[in-house]
Amino acid sequence: MLETAIEAAAEAGKLLKKNFGGTLDVNAATSHDIKLALDEAAQKVITRVILADFPDHCILGEEAITGNQQADVRWVVDPLDGTVNYFYGIPHYAVSIAAQQRTGDQWETVAGVVLDPERDELFTGAKGQSPALNGQPIHVSDRTALAESIVAIGFFKNVDTINRSLKRFADTIHRVRKMRLMGAAALDVAYVACGRYDAYVEYGIKLWDICAGQLILETAGGQVESTPTSEPHTFDTRMWNGKIPITELVG
Repeated sequence: MLETAIEAAAEAGKLLKKNFGGTLDVNAATSHDIKLALDEAAQKVITRVILADFPDHCILGEEAITGNQQADVRWVVDPLDGTVNYFYGIPHYAVSIAAQQRTGDQWETVAGVVLDPERDELFTGAKGQSPALNGQPIHVSDRTALAESIVAIGFFKNVDTINRSLKRFADTIHRVRKMRLMGAAALDVAYVACGRYDAYVEYGIKLWDICAGQLILETAGGQVESTPTSEPHTFDTRMWNGKIPITELVG
C-alpha cells in the first residue's frame, strides 16, 4: 500500500506544482479558509490511482468519501493541505495520504506519505519499517530542553479553536526558542518526525491533515496524544519528539 500511496501523491503533486502561481478557481471562501476547484481535482487524481490498485477499498478525504464504505481498508486523504498558502502563492503546502486497516471498531494506520511538491520532499512511513525522507532514514530530534525547542502551532478555522490556540501561543512563546505558524499541518508533523521541529500542537484538527504524518512521526521515535472532539474526524492533538517535557507546555 505504501507504493500506491507514493504513486498517488506523486500524481497529485504534479498537478499542484503545474498550477501553482496560476489563475485558480475558488469554489468557496470563508473568513479563515478557501476551497479551490484544484482541491477536488487533486483528490480525483488520488482516488483514481488508489482504486485502480484496490477497487474494494474506501477513501475518506477532505473533499469526498468514495469507494466501499464497508471495506476493511480505508485511505485517509488530504489532496492539498495548506490551500490558503497555495492560493496566495506561498510555496508551503502538501499532499497527505494514509492507509488504515480496520481492527474491530477502530482503525490502525499502516502506511503514510506526506509530499511537499515545491521542495520535492517525500516523507514516507509504514508499520514495522523505518521512516524516510526521500529514501533516507529520519528520526526525531534529541533536544530535551524547552528553551532550545521549536514548537509549531496550528490555528484551525473557528473562533473557539483560534482563541484556545492564541492562549496556548501566549503561554508557550516565552518558554521555547521559537514558535512557528506555517499553515500546513501535515508538514508540521513531518518536520517533527525529521527533527526540524520538536513539537506540534493544534486544536480541532482534522484526521486527514495529520493521519499520515502521525505514523511517520511515531515510527521516527516521536509521541502523540490526540483527543477526539465532538466533531467527526476531529482532534485536539499534540505531537512531539518524546523528549521535551510537553506537559509543561500544554498540560
